[in-house]
Amino acid sequence: MIRINIRRNKKNDIESFSVEGHADFDEFGKDIVCASVSILTQTAVLALYEVGNIDVTYEMNDGWLSCQIPCNIDSNQREKANIILDTMLIGIKGTLEMYPEYIQLQDEEV
Repeated sequence: MIRINIRRNKKNDIESFSVEGHADFDEFGKDIVCASVSILTQTAVLALYEVGNIDVTYEMNDGWLSCQIPCNIDSNQREKANIILDTMLIGIKGTLEMYPEYIQLQDEEV
C-alpha cells in the first residue's frame, strides 16, 4: 500500500508531504497505481523548484519521497506552491478514488 501524508499549517497551506510504500497493484514496471502517484509527486517537486523558484528540501529513495516547503518563502512563491500542491492533491485523490485499496491518504493540520 502507498501511504501519503500531507501536513498543513494553520493557514491550510501544505508545508510538507511524504509518500511511502508500493501499491503492489501489478508487477514492477506495470504498476499503474505506483506510476501515477510517482509521476504526480515527483512532478510537484520539480515544479516547486522550476516554476515556483522554491528551494525545497526533498529526499527520494525506492518507495519513499518526502518534500518540505521552506517557511520563509514570499507570498508569490506561496501562491505558486499552493497551486502546484493543490493540483498534485487533485491527481492523488482521483487516483485514490479509482484504486482505494492501494492508497491511504492522510491530510492534516500540524
